[in-house]
Amino acid sequence: MSAGAAGVPPAARALLSALQDQLCALYRAEAPDLLDFLVDDDGLAAIGAQPTRGADEWVLVAEGEDGLELAIWIAAPLLHQLAEVRSPAQAAAGALRAFCAGVEGLSHALLLIERARRAEPVSLLELEAQAEVDKYVCARLHHPERRAELRRRLFHEADLRVDLDDDERDRYREAGALAEAWCAHLDRLPHDRARIDEQRRFFRAAGSARMHEMRRLRLAA
Repeated sequence: MSAGAAGVPPAARALLSALQDQLCALYRAEAPDLLDFLVDDDGLAAIGAQPTRGADEWVLVAEGEDGLELAIWIAAPLLHQLAEVRSPAQAAAGALRAFCAGVEGLSHALLLIERARRAEPVSLLELEAQAEVDKYVCARLHHPERRAELRRRLFHEADLRVDLDDDERDRYREAGALAEAWCAHLDRLPHDRARIDEQRRFFRAAGSARMHEMRRLRLAA
């Protein structure tokens, strides 16, 4: 579905590539180069999907004859912020909104590809919850000393857009609450190796089992 990304700064592409490498290494997941699906504003318009409201990122998906067709779009101002930092660690520290937009788009695409490979379904709620978890896990790996701040900023200080409808607003709120419960569970584990192993197991589990586990943790919180 990709229609080109000529307007994406090369430095932003490099940063997004590093983020994909981090996610794929975390989950030991095989995926094509997700930047092949990156589109800029003109590319988004070319496939007839011009945003009608403010958004940081979009992932568009359709079923094609040869499998999934994807397009990943990230708002131009955030791409320029990513182009101004040298590493994911710097992005997580000084451009957190842009860092999160990049992780979210890549997270959605990676989970969609994984479920297509396994011929298993995935819900919008699960996609959103996974992205919220990935934002925290990726940022925490770079800045473990800031975990309390990251949880506060990601799960308590993030504002929902005012143009969301009621169903969207409820879904984003539930996704955030489920993700926070899971991330709190990860933080209770004794060391990074245990957290990585648990997150890797979680990613590979079936969607119904993952959602049940997050809901159980949320109710127990």
